[in-house]
Amino acid sequence: MTLLLAAALLTVAVAVPFGPLLVVDHAVADGLHGYAVNHPAITTAMQTWTDICQPWTFRAILAATAAWLWWRRRPWQAAWVVTTATVCSVVETALKASLGRVRPHWTDPLSTAAGGSYPSGHALTSAMACAVLLILAWPTATRTTRQAFVAAAMAIPLVTGFTRLYLGVHFVSDVVGGWLIAVALVAATVKAFSGVRARR
Repeated sequence: MTLLLAAALLTVAVAVPFGPLLVVDHAVADGLHGYAVNHPAITTAMQTWTDICQPWTFRAILAATAAWLWWRRRPWQAAWVVTTATVCSVVETALKASLGRVRPHWTDPLSTAAGGSYPSGHALTSAMACAVLLILAWPTATRTTRQAFVAAAMAIPLVTGFTRLYLGVHFVSDVVGGWLIAVALVAATVKAFSGVRARR
């Protein structure tokens, strides 16, 4: 509930828009862009990461995971994976279309991206996928493996989100909003499926 409230408040602040939030967004964007244009090697690495960790990469991984779960006769988990991925994609698309937030604009852009700026699809999808995979792996993982999984599930979305900031195609609030929305929706689908399964 707390995450959902935080995601809603940030979304409202972007939609208004809220002045102090814009100040932070543009200050971070300007600072990172100024650094990035003078460090092409780092920029190339960031672009490579963001190309690999694009939303369709994670959607393909989740689709394969759902198929494997179905094959292993775990239909509830397979349905949950598909539902969560679909809900997140629909919410992302709806927010981008309804808010129509313009992306950062540069005379010397380092990268390009289409569609609205809020929320970041890379940040949202990577966080959602990592959370889903972590939840699936948790029951059978050892303590050491769990620690590694948690570290990876946090690091991948963090780095992915940062690449979008570094490349100048998103604001901080776009990325943070993507993370918050993803985790809130994953938690919501977990609760919904748990409730339905318990009643059945």
